[in-house]
Amino acid sequence: MAPAVEATPISRFDVLDPFVCLYQPPDAPSFSHSSLSKIAHQQPRLIIVASWTSAKDVHIAKYIAKYQALYPGAQILLLKSTMNHIIRPSSIGPSMKHAASVVRSAFRTPMSTSFSPQLLIHVFSNGGSSSIANLYEQYASIAGPDDEKSLPPHVTIFDSSPSDYSISHAVTFVSVGLSTVQRLIAAPFLYAWAVVWSASMALGILPDSLGNWSKAHNHHTGNGAEMRRVYIYSPSDALIDYKGVEAHAAEAKAKGFSVELEKYEGSAHVAHLRKDETRYWDIVRKIVGDSGVLA
Repeated sequence: MAPAVEATPISRFDVLDPFVCLYQPPDAPSFSHSSLSKIAHQQPRLIIVASWTSAKDVHIAKYIAKYQALYPGAQILLLKSTMNHIIRPSSIGPSMKHAASVVRSAFRTPMSTSFSPQLLIHVFSNGGSSSIANLYEQYASIAGPDDEKSLPPHVTIFDSSPSDYSISHAVTFVSVGLSTVQRLIAAPFLYAWAVVWSASMALGILPDSLGNWSKAHNHHTGNGAEMRRVYIYSPSDALIDYKGVEAHAAEAKAKGFSVELEKYEGSAHVAHLRKDETRYWDIVRKIVGDSGVLA
């Protein structure tokens, strides 16, 4: 007999698209006005986890499991990202249209402004940034005549995100998974590729996708209902320039967004949780508005 496959948090998700999965808790609330009054101060109605590029399920599952423990009544929408999405940005939209439909369905019942935010968006790296930037567009595109075009009021966590394009970070990104010897051999070719890519963007031959995704988060047209955000980042991140993250936060603040910065020391790319897990989940609770953590 074949050994039984152990169930994981992600194995319990419904696959809506190769890159979009939805978890509905066993006793998912119907979100009538009466049920909203009981749970709204306790947990989000929907959590969107936008994973980093080529993230493995076993790594994503650590965040999913914790969210299920913290907010057992919340639906969780998982958005995956691949290297193909980064190279061919046009391939992201169709998947995000599925995601946009889920968000609209989850918020058919209006939210009361007196409640804590019922939509939490957790963005990881540029893969997650690309998914959410496209979600803004697709959510607006499927809006009816009387529907809001911006996402419902929400809070956002940016983990190791966003960033603009740089040659050195592009080479580091595509070198992930290579051995030291392989990196040395590939380096001249990768730098040549990164220079050509950079020149093509400068000449308008290729879109500056990273820049466009980054700008989308600070644009009130698509993200106008965001209530507050937090950036979790580190100077030790080899893939994301921490100064770029701080510049993005400063721009957001200048545009009227509510911004918090959580700077880790010594943690690698999307590895801040491993550096200090207690601090990480305290940040999450605070951005959601859990009364036990707010200062």
